[in-house]
Amino acid sequence: MRRIASTDNSLVKEVLALHRRRRGEPRVLVEGRRAIADLLAVGWVPIHLLLTEGRESPPSWPQETQMQVTDRVAQRLSQASTASGYLAVFPVPPPTPPDPARGGLVLAGISDPGNLGTLIRSAAAFAWDQVIVAGGCDPLGPKSIAACAGTLGNIAIFDAPGEDFPAPLADSSAAPCCALVVAGGADPARLERKPRWLIVGSEAHGVPEAWVERCAERITLPMPGGTESLNAGVAGSIACYLLRRDHG
Repeated sequence: MRRIASTDNSLVKEVLALHRRRRGEPRVLVEGRRAIADLLAVGWVPIHLLLTEGRESPPSWPQETQMQVTDRVAQRLSQASTASGYLAVFPVPPPTPPDPARGGLVLAGISDPGNLGTLIRSAAAFAWDQVIVAGGCDPLGPKSIAACAGTLGNIAIFDAPGEDFPAPLADSSAAPCCALVVAGGADPARLERKPRWLIVGSEAHGVPEAWVERCAERITLPMPGGTESLNAGVAGSIACYLLRRDHG
């Protein structure tokens, strides 16, 4: 197995560049054994698998792309305070169009990668198997992937960098849109369980008003404790759960 001991190595520099990944870059950096294993399990094929000396990979992991790196190199490559010892570079699979009729989660202008990853993780947990990321931060940035906690491969993510109303939602066959708003909406626990596009807006501005006007439903989380609002990651996660929960 090839061994890399220098932080000046060309591959190390190539991987470091992915810390500043530009949206649309055809490769993505993934850190952590579980996150890598989950992507391998759904058919993602790595370009490079970098293991810190002393770490072992499961027999099912592809051997031909594996390399050992020293602790110093691993710490240089990691964005965590303590390197996990497992890093991988994957090519981003070609996107497939979403199914408008099936519905899903729409993240409109979420600017914090921690919130974005949390919402993707919640979508996976509560069976929202399509997520459209409209504007905001990169869903395949390292911090977003870390916050996904290994669920990235469990759902279909469609990246729409622009700020316009996503085209699949305007399709004639599309499931109805449902905006999560701060006040004036229905209690999500009382709505019929059916396919819909749940739209969660940005931390600062919420769902754009022009988008809200195109929604058949609006929901607001009841907060009897008197709190004015919740952050996007928490509010969107609760709404995902309530709209998927079996009534009765």
